[in-house]
Amino acid sequence: MTLRPPSNRQWLIVLILAFLVLATTYSFVTPPFETPDEVGHFSFIVHILTTHSLPAQSIGELGEAHQPPLYYAVAALLAAPADMQDQTGVFKPNPDFIWAGRGGTDPNAGLHGSAETFPFRGHSLALHLARLSSVLMGALTVAFTVLIAWQVFPNQPKLGLLAGALVAFNPQFLFVSGSVNNDNLLMLLATIGWWQLLRALACPEQRRQWAYVGALIGAAFLAKTGGGLVLGLVAGITLLISAFKRRSLKLLVNGAWIMAVVAALVSGWWFVRNQLLYGDFLGWGVYEQVYAVNLRDSALRLADLEDFFTVQFRSFWGVFGWMTVPSPNWLYHLFGALCLLSLLGLGIRALQHRRGARRTSEGKIAPILLLLAAVVAQEAYMLALITRCDASCYQGRYLFPAIAALAIILSWGLAGLLPQRQRHRATACISVAATLVLITVAVSVPVKVIGPVYRNVPIPKWRLWFVPHKTDIDFGDLFKLRGYDLQQGEEGSFAVLTLYWQALRQPDFDYSAFVHLIDESNQIVAQKDHAPGEDRGYPPTAWLPGDIVVDQHRLEAAPRFLYCPYRFRIGMYNWATGEQLPASVSGEQVGNFIILDCSASD
Repeated sequence: MTLRPPSNRQWLIVLILAFLVLATTYSFVTPPFETPDEVGHFSFIVHILTTHSLPAQSIGELGEAHQPPLYYAVAALLAAPADMQDQTGVFKPNPDFIWAGRGGTDPNAGLHGSAETFPFRGHSLALHLARLSSVLMGALTVAFTVLIAWQVFPNQPKLGLLAGALVAFNPQFLFVSGSVNNDNLLMLLATIGWWQLLRALACPEQRRQWAYVGALIGAAFLAKTGGGLVLGLVAGITLLISAFKRRSLKLLVNGAWIMAVVAALVSGWWFVRNQLLYGDFLGWGVYEQVYAVNLRDSALRLADLEDFFTVQFRSFWGVFGWMTVPSPNWLYHLFGALCLLSLLGLGIRALQHRRGARRTSEGKIAPILLLLAAVVAQEAYMLALITRCDASCYQGRYLFPAIAALAIILSWGLAGLLPQRQRHRATACISVAATLVLITVAVSVPVKVIGPVYRNVPIPKWRLWFVPHKTDIDFGDLFKLRGYDLQQGEEGSFAVLTLYWQALRQPDFDYSAFVHLIDESNQIVAQKDHAPGEDRGYPPTAWLPGDIVVDQHRLEAAPRFLYCPYRFRIGMYNWATGEQLPASVSGEQVGNFIILDCSASD
């Protein structure tokens, strides 16, 4: 019995599953609120869940209330199971954040502790459920990218899979797809929009095709106003060209009014609301006052354009955090080389087409031009936007509504480098090779780039599941000893006692923990005192409620004292006054310390 190789649709499923795993990984590795504007985006969702209404812009309050509501409504549906009365995971601003205006250099926008970690609850659970909605939107964007490519190049399915891989394993796309951000819905709707425009281009006389386009334009307006404008512009150009080719004014008129009416029915209420609330159907006047700090205060210069294209390129592929965590230079060189090779391939194709050596048999030229128009229109929109907006608008993610079109063009260009006679067969090889490289890069980023930047002293809650010896001992109303681990050194020369402390509330002093190794007569054989976490720059006064901090005490003594029976005496005290915190078990006070009777070391 011979096994058949996987079909192209099966490879598409594998691609989507790989994306889901990676995007979810990015969403877990990146701490809450450490993606651009996630604080404001999540606040919109919280407002919907707690008030069952839409927020309104207010001068003096930064946020995302100016944004259309469709993404937030969808994300709120997935986040609804979370208990919003539970304040666990509420954003706590970091005063040392690099953009806080206080001279800090910390890339963390917020303060992060154990309470917000898995297993999630309260606001932390709601945020991760909302991130999950973004992951699902990203997966659909990848799927429609491949479907578009298959529609344009029906004879080269591997080229479509390569285009899907360029989207699915773009580190920045994975990062954004794992965040709470309305760009995710716009990317999906725009990608479906390009797919539907290709269908309308193939059958322009069918009115329902333009009605579907109109519905997508309306939905794009409800995701992000600029997305509706770009999709509407490209749709209008497509309709105009179709009508011109067929010399049909009727087609132009019918298509235009159908798209306009359907788009207005879907999104018109949003612009009416803006007019009623702000006296401005876009709400732009209030936005200019709220976000005056982000508006350009001088004319756009050539140096600004150079900066724009540099930042846009780098952050299209991989700048994380609040544009505070760059990738290593080799990543930009790699994707720069990929783009240059694709441009070279496109140039070869153009020369071949001009010489008439070969017509575009892989796909008709009109669909390719439509995809190119999508990229150009989105970039033109960005150039128009930065005439009003400062460097905060230079981010590459704003080009993502055209990411499917751009990925397909890049893939087509790469395939253009191959010899014409072997192009169909060789495309499969180059697709596999490029995909393996892309996956390797995508996997390395959360491990090598994002994770190390946001590594915190407090450990996640799930780590307690694996603590060998669990305890439940309170010290005052400040600390709880959740467990311990004991390791004995070589030849019994020392012992390492690892304690797991948890803050019941934020400590008011940098209390020290003492660990005494005592003999049968309660005499101290070895002793170690220090403030837990102080050695890593995280003393108790920095702890947040719920923080779990690992505290190691190395005690050296003669080997005879480190074999059974031996005991540890443990407590917490104010080193300035010498006052010890009372210890209690199940609410019953047991003194100013506790005794651990230990067996032979592990």
